[in-house]
Amino acid sequence: MSSLHILAPVTGASVADCVDETPKVPFSPDVLSFIAALSTHLMSHPEAKTHPELVALGFWLRTSHMQVLKSQQPSGLSKALGLVLHFTPANVDSMFVYSWVCSLLMGNNNIVRVASAESAAKNVLLHTLNVLFAQEQFNKIAKRNLFVTYPRESSLSAELSLHADARVIWGGDASVNSIRALPIKPRCRDISFADRYSAALINGDALSEQSQVNQLADLLWRDTKPHAQQACSSPRVIFWLGNTLQQQALFTQVNALAAQQNPEIQKLNNHLVVTQMLQSTGKAGQVLIQQHICALPVSEIKPVFLEWHLGGGLYLLKTLEQLDELAIYMDAKMQTLSYWQVDKSDLLKLVEQPSIKGVDRIVPVGQALDFSSEWDGFDLFSQLTRKIEFI
Repeated sequence: MSSLHILAPVTGASVADCVDETPKVPFSPDVLSFIAALSTHLMSHPEAKTHPELVALGFWLRTSHMQVLKSQQPSGLSKALGLVLHFTPANVDSMFVYSWVCSLLMGNNNIVRVASAESAAKNVLLHTLNVLFAQEQFNKIAKRNLFVTYPRESSLSAELSLHADARVIWGGDASVNSIRALPIKPRCRDISFADRYSAALINGDALSEQSQVNQLADLLWRDTKPHAQQACSSPRVIFWLGNTLQQQALFTQVNALAAQQNPEIQKLNNHLVVTQMLQSTGKAGQVLIQQHICALPVSEIKPVFLEWHLGGGLYLLKTLEQLDELAIYMDAKMQTLSYWQVDKSDLLKLVEQPSIKGVDRIVPVGQALDFSSEWDGFDLFSQLTRKIEFI
């Protein structure tokens, strides 16, 4: 494995140890201590504080939340699978940590193949992990968890796959399928997080006061800013139900929030190019705003529109007269639907329709990026453990 580079732990680590070490029991005390230390470091590290996704991760890892997750683990006797191999996404540089932590909590050993793309947030995260792995109290955790990188064309994905008892695969459809095609153990499980997109549903009839506009803008930007809208759960489409009078005001306020960041010329150019491409189809109107963000009304949502979408604060705005009109857009590619001032029972009734193949998460606007152990339709705690039937 000469082309494999171990990023963490930087000393005393080997693939052989990670493969051979006995897994732990779910929610072992030393794992919980390690996660608590990781949370503390991420929330106190000066450089980590400049990356909202790392602050959010540190908050998610806090001890009180780990206790909530502990209460959600499968009932009865469950044991770790063994070795879990993780393939991380290139465009969302900390999202994979959540699934790794779920596997770690379940007692598994882990090898995490980190994408080679440079990222300041990723570097902070790896530095933090190395600081903790170097501590004597976490020596056993370090032996069971490797963060590695190697060239895409390497045979290492195939070699490592033969050791895996489960693979967690993040990436585009083509990348996911190429990894799934690699030979594995007969009982190895694949958990795939492939190309998805998400949307927000806003009830315009309930939006009238400026204070509401400001609050909603804060929530929408909270779901957009981390990962530059590249996360599958960040809303790229806004479905607007009812009165449209406050559309301009809302996106003007979101734009004001985006203006607090340093402007990126490439992002603004991307907005301009994608907007022109969409308008050339005859399905897009005049932009509501095109400055630090871009809000573009469209008459329909086509798959190719989402393929063209490059993130960075671009919202495709589709107006609905009735909630039932949303059903035709809830295809298998839609992951998260966030909502604002829409009746939950009406949403449940809509999603229960057998014809709807998409939507694995329905959450309030502002919570689209809040990771759960149930993600993309998978119960990760169940998927990453072996259930023992005892009668």
